[in-house]
Amino acid sequence: MSETADVCVVGSGAGGALAAWALVKRGARVLLLEVGPRFVPADYTTYVPDWELQRSRFAEVSAAKARESYEGRATQLDPAYADLHSRTPSFYARRPARRRRRSFFYNHAIGVGGSTLHYQGEAHRFPAHAFRMRSERGVAEDWPIRYAELAPFYARVEALLGVAGDPENPFKPAREAYPYPAHPLSAASQRVAEGARRLGWRLLPNSVAILPRARPGRAACHYCNGCARGCMVGAKGSVDVAVIPEAEATGRLRLVTGFQVSRLQTDADGRAVAALGFDAEGREGRHLARAFVLATGAIETPRILLNSAGGAHPHGIGNAEDQVGRNLMETLYAKLLAHFERPLDTWAGLPLDSRIWDLNGASGEGEVPNGMVLGQGVGVLEGPVGHALEGLEGYGAEHREGMRKSFGAGIEFLGIAEQLPQPENRVTLSQRKDRFGVPLASVLARLREGDFEALAHLHGQIGALADASRVAQVVGQVSAFDTPNATHVGGTCRMGSDRKTSVVDAHGRVWGVPNLVVADASVLVTQGAGDSPSLTIQALALRAAEELAERARRGEV
Repeated sequence: MSETADVCVVGSGAGGALAAWALVKRGARVLLLEVGPRFVPADYTTYVPDWELQRSRFAEVSAAKARESYEGRATQLDPAYADLHSRTPSFYARRPARRRRRSFFYNHAIGVGGSTLHYQGEAHRFPAHAFRMRSERGVAEDWPIRYAELAPFYARVEALLGVAGDPENPFKPAREAYPYPAHPLSAASQRVAEGARRLGWRLLPNSVAILPRARPGRAACHYCNGCARGCMVGAKGSVDVAVIPEAEATGRLRLVTGFQVSRLQTDADGRAVAALGFDAEGREGRHLARAFVLATGAIETPRILLNSAGGAHPHGIGNAEDQVGRNLMETLYAKLLAHFERPLDTWAGLPLDSRIWDLNGASGEGEVPNGMVLGQGVGVLEGPVGHALEGLEGYGAEHREGMRKSFGAGIEFLGIAEQLPQPENRVTLSQRKDRFGVPLASVLARLREGDFEALAHLHGQIGALADASRVAQVVGQVSAFDTPNATHVGGTCRMGSDRKTSVVDAHGRVWGVPNLVVADASVLVTQGAGDSPSLTIQALALRAAEELAERARRGEV
């Protein structure tokens, strides 16, 4: 048992790190619990000679932990959308089309920094209409807050991380200048920009938490395209680099790694009093605090709340109305793998340096209800091994000649569409248990008719973009239709103004538990019309943590 902290934050990813930072800045003594390890640049595979043949350290740790965290379920596919089946020159081309969708796969990172360890720096403010989807588009639900309420917190997080971008985005609300100017567009993005113009769209610089100029303790980006494997120089604003060290420097943050929180203990009044769990050696531990922040992600946070059933919370903490775990939103994505007619060094530059927001729903006219964002990258075609496997067919001399002509010409046209929330898509508890005897999360992520329509529309749009960009050949396609790869997951403890349809209030406070806040993607009501959720998670966490600190100051926690 440890001494009683002012606040115990569980999870050190995008939301947990910002919450811990905000609390120590307000004078609180914070205990930050993380199940994964603390990585250092020497752990990364970014620069080793056989980097493509090695899994990143994040992937290794996450794959091992996933088996002890959740189980997915395969679901039926609609044969009417057979054109969406994944197929590439390697694995998918040698198998018949699937009748069932693969089990849910949660593509996240576990360790100090969470999924910001492997994210590619995208730092998006959700568009204003994303907070009013029911009012403005007749789908999903409205948030209990509006863009204007979150804008000041967005700006503060951008300054902390060092976000670079161009404020002249007509598809987003007017704003001040970014902390840094936008990065220059890569040769690939310049080529795709021409295709976008032919379609009447605008390809714009992406806003990213990646430094174009050095700042104290962090170097400038050198455009190696290795963000997903870990930034060796600290240019990327992952929270282990950009946030946690500053919080530790206050002397009020204690970070404990390798501790798996299994449940929260509550007192007779239903207030949270301790985080219970196990260390890496399997020893049971108990951490006391006056208040708690859960920030373990949209799968693990509902798992912890449901596993905390008992006493004043017979169905799980926050689950009196059977809302914990519901409204799971995963990632609706689509990719086309293609070649230009000649190499453009497509592997050079930022991984996601540009975006097309014309279809994000800002106009609302003639669009599907799901907002979507398009762009380009290299993905699996980044290096010679990936290009040889996924970018080319054939063998021997023919294949070698194809590599000579096409490496550096490979490109992925990609798109992310918003998945509208469905109460039936949810996280529950499994009959299976982890090595500590704690029930796993059971994830049901079924695509509905609207999801199939959104994916079909997304496929059509990136296909049109590829054609307009004058690609020489399309070599494959992969999508969430049959191959889940959930990087943006949220909604399972969503915020609202009515406890009958939500788990937390507008400040992330769990209904009926005033000293417990949720500060991760669980609280998202919608997905931001295809934008990356990380910056929104962080802005919400900052807002929630400061409100918690203010209530504590007034003696209300």
